[in-house]
Amino acid sequence: MLNTFRAEAVTLLAVYLILILLLTACSPPTGNAENGQRWFAMHNCTSCHGKNGTGGRAPKIAALNRSFGSFVRFLRNPDSTSMPRFPEEKISKQDAADIYIWLKTLPE
Repeated sequence: MLNTFRAEAVTLLAVYLILILLLTACSPPTGNAENGQRWFAMHNCTSCHGKNGTGGRAPKIAALNRSFGSFVRFLRNPDSTSMPRFPEEKISKQDAADIYIWLKTLPE
């Protein structure tokens, strides 16, 4: 009985640890909106999406309505022929988090 209890406790602990690791791995890095605004301009996103992400030749992305993971996947492999790809070497995950947070703070 005691061995069964220990085995269940160890299994439960392992499950909790795995869940914690998965949750922290899936969450976006902490972003800095001020830096995000600067990266947005530096990577020339303004030329298509407008100064504040409100559109232009490309869709409006102010008040972004997608998850961080979806945003990064789109940066890395856009489904648009007019948007360039932004690999990790060009926009790091941290810089992407900064841009993401800045876009989320913009009004619609």
